[in-house]
Amino acid sequence: MKSTFITLLFLLGLTGVASAQEQDRHGELPGNNGPSIVRVREVTRQLCNSLHLNEAQYIRLRAVNQIRLTRLDEIAWQYKDDIVEQRARISELESQYETECRRILTPSQISALRSESQHDDIRSTIDANEGGVG
Repeated sequence: MKSTFITLLFLLGLTGVASAQEQDRHGELPGNNGPSIVRVREVTRQLCNSLHLNEAQYIRLRAVNQIRLTRLDEIAWQYKDDIVEQRARISELESQYETECRRILTPSQISALRSESQHDDIRSTIDANEGGVG
């Protein structure tokens, strides 16, 4: 009886250690699930409303947005200490995203997307300058 209890206690201790190590390993990695489905739908829905996408375009763009948002999360995690490299990778990703959008969208939709992204860039620059001292 005493040896069974000691064996059981030993196995529980090993299980606890293994579980803690597994949690540490997952804590070091970026999210395995990628961006949430809600986030992908929200981004794609905003584009759908502003660009007047048809259903086929919406479905294809949703898949591209899933990849883009996943890659953005990975880049942010991988290059969190190297801002210059992070910006270079994001710029490269945005170039690839625009290429994929050209395959899906019409020329008028692409120009609307560009003007919308330029408007967002200006807005983010203004927001970055707000909240300063004085």
